[in-house]
Amino acid sequence: MANILSSCSATEAVTGNECVLASKENKEIITLVWFDPNIGSRDDTKLAMKRLREINDYVLFYTDVESCIVYINAVEKEKIFLVTSGSRSSEILPRIHTLEQVDSIFIFCKKKNRYQHLIDEYRKLVDIYVSIESLCESIREQAELVYKQIQTFSFFNQHQSSTRELIKQSSEFIWFQLFTYIILRLPRNEQAKKQMLDICRHYYRDNERQWKLIDDFERTYCSQEAIHWYTKQSFVYKLVNKALRTEDIDQLYAFRFFICDLSRNLAQQHKILVESGITELNLYRGAQLSIEELNRLKINQGKPISTNGYLSTSRLREKALEFAKKPTSRTNAIPVLFQVQCNVQQLRDSIILADVANFSPYINEQEVLFDLNATFRIEMIEHTGEIWLVNMVASEDGKAITRDYIEIARRDNEEKTVSIMFGRLMCDMGEYDKSRKYFENLLASSAENDDRASIEFNIGRAYYNKGEWIIAREYYDRAYDRMMGVDPPQTKESASVLNSIGIDLQRQQQFDEARDYYERALTIRQKYYPEDHPDIAQSLHSIGNVLDDQDKYIEALKFYRQALQIRERHYPACHPYIACSLNNIALVLKKQAKYDNALQFYQRALVIYERYYPTDHPDIATALNNIASIYIIERKYNSAFEFCQRALKIYEQFYSSDHPDIVANRNTIESLTRILKNRH
Repeated sequence: MANILSSCSATEAVTGNECVLASKENKEIITLVWFDPNIGSRDDTKLAMKRLREINDYVLFYTDVESCIVYINAVEKEKIFLVTSGSRSSEILPRIHTLEQVDSIFIFCKKKNRYQHLIDEYRKLVDIYVSIESLCESIREQAELVYKQIQTFSFFNQHQSSTRELIKQSSEFIWFQLFTYIILRLPRNEQAKKQMLDICRHYYRDNERQWKLIDDFERTYCSQEAIHWYTKQSFVYKLVNKALRTEDIDQLYAFRFFICDLSRNLAQQHKILVESGITELNLYRGAQLSIEELNRLKINQGKPISTNGYLSTSRLREKALEFAKKPTSRTNAIPVLFQVQCNVQQLRDSIILADVANFSPYINEQEVLFDLNATFRIEMIEHTGEIWLVNMVASEDGKAITRDYIEIARRDNEEKTVSIMFGRLMCDMGEYDKSRKYFENLLASSAENDDRASIEFNIGRAYYNKGEWIIAREYYDRAYDRMMGVDPPQTKESASVLNSIGIDLQRQQQFDEARDYYERALTIRQKYYPEDHPDIAQSLHSIGNVLDDQDKYIEALKFYRQALQIRERHYPACHPYIACSLNNIALVLKKQAKYDNALQFYQRALVIYERYYPTDHPDIATALNNIASIYIIERKYNSAFEFCQRALKIYEQFYSSDHPDIVANRNTIESLTRILKNRH
């Protein structure tokens, strides 16, 4: 077991071959990592620990390079600041320097001149320091830069109107639009405030400075001071921004008290701004982006974008420019100036923005703060020679997209409440744990008959998608019993539960029982829904699927084709549900040795996936492989090789090298390579 050199819960020194992490999860945006095998013997170690925690609460000290690198590679949601010595820099910098999560590197050693050349070799290296004081001051400045400029964006693909199968970025965009709607309707009371402060005290339990701020908050805070507490970048500023950026549903739920106050205060200040009669506002934000972040903006030019959190801007172009062009030794920092045009009267309440200068300790920055669900369009990105300009226009798109999403969700899923849609969306995004935790919180705060059956069903869905099938079935049964136990019974709603139980039975190869549940669901849906409702198509597709598993191909095709006909009437021509039906029909035709017909259906499915998804989406790779499988059967090896290569390139962007899909693709390509060589 690794030796812990410090007793601090969030400041640990680690030795040996195994990384010992802090005993708590990092709730802030920055993780400070110090690697030096000699750190335990240094007299200034304790001083450094104390000073660094005053800047950033989460600090880890490592004496073993492999443990340190393993930890850094595992970090996904934080920015890492790395401190190391000049003599040890060659052991670690070449191996971590290019990682996206590594934001800044600092060298601490007495022989500055000897290692000065490293600044030219490593673009993330800020500087070399000979004293703890100068090192801590530089880390403090860099941390302030990160907190001020850190911003992630979500983009919306307007070709996607369905509530299901949204690509990840579009899902995140919708998630944040719905989040504000939900958070303002959650209970806000003294119990919520106490829960938030208990979590803060537990997190900062060894940080005396933060405890004093938390005590001060408890004594003096009132709702009208939410903007003040946010703009002074206190503990709530750090924890709320990290939770928003990582979509940490537990943390966001715990901070509902403060988030709700902040959004309501911003709305009040926005009303004052609108009533002042001001028409146009030109706002600015300076940032230092990486080339990857800038390219992401370029790719999404013209699309609706939303920031994953509150967006801070300034009325003063010079202030924003000063921030963007702030001197740094890092060569990977690209200065960017965001120019945001807002027609305040036209936007009215579709976007909330507020002049918060009078609430801020930095009054000379003339800050204007946008609320959570602000939406923009990137009009133009250009390089002026010394800086990149990103021209954006505040847009009403977010409200319109959210309204359309809610309407379609109610039509497609029969969902009555936005709170249920919000949790379902997380599950559809693949965020199964977040969805489960959200619904568990919702279940704990709901009245006995308020959507409890639907909540339990959705907890079951989250468990099922995680592969925890026994627990999922328990929740399905509980939800079904609750639906049938009320007067009148929720028969229509029970169809979704029956269909999900059928899926679980089919997974267990209990095909006859699965078909029985599918048919019960279909009977209910045909009674309550019009004949072209998408849920009827789902039931028909499910029955076709179980018949396919039973090798009853003629019957399976009949049900698959019925499902396809409904989906073609209900959805746009490029919808992935249509592609799913086409794909399953092709699978059956392939099993029937009708290869030409199968190829036609596979090709139609591919066309849809390529129109609907980004070019690197894994569903496109699967469609390419399906076509390749037909070419192999027909001995069209050159075509098969080409499609397998295209699929592999996509998989390699998503999966690790040992992922089964990559391994299978490589094996197929190797076999095809041998066949083609033998032909020549």
